[in-house]
Amino acid sequence: MSFEQLSYLAQIVASVGVVVSLIFVGLQIKQNTGALQRNEHNSTMAQWTVIRMAIAKNRDIAELMTAGLHGERPLDAADQLRLEQMLAEHAWAAFHIWDRTQRGVFPKGTFELTCGPLLCRLLRTARGGAWWQSAKYAGFIPGFVLDVDAMPAKDSGASVAIASGK
Repeated sequence: MSFEQLSYLAQIVASVGVVVSLIFVGLQIKQNTGALQRNEHNSTMAQWTVIRMAIAKNRDIAELMTAGLHGERPLDAADQLRLEQMLAEHAWAAFHIWDRTQRGVFPKGTFELTCGPLLCRLLRTARGGAWWQSAKYAGFIPGFVLDVDAMPAKDSGASVAIASGK
């Protein structure tokens, strides 16, 4: 074999090596992206767990959320603040799912199928709706507000099924 042929062979081997290393890097990036997405899912679940457990473990909060949202009892200033904070926590947790869905971290439709309908049920109550009318302009980005405001029309069939199942 001549030096020229050895040079060509070396170039071919080097090219194959580059392609193999690029495939390896691509697989590593895909695996790392999957791990990052899993961490985002875990973080989101942890955020919602705090809210759910606060309601599940504390009867006072559960009563505040049920009776307070539906206007079944008057609220003093402290209870009104507590209710507004719980609504804000729900809205912010929903915002994070919406945002992660918008950025492609979660699959398309995640917000609309998971927390969107839940948030809308809270916002369709007397006090929930009143809170949203003022809160949506204080800190939430317009895209999120538009999607939340559009949810009742999309969720109307689901809410009928839920209401009739009670």
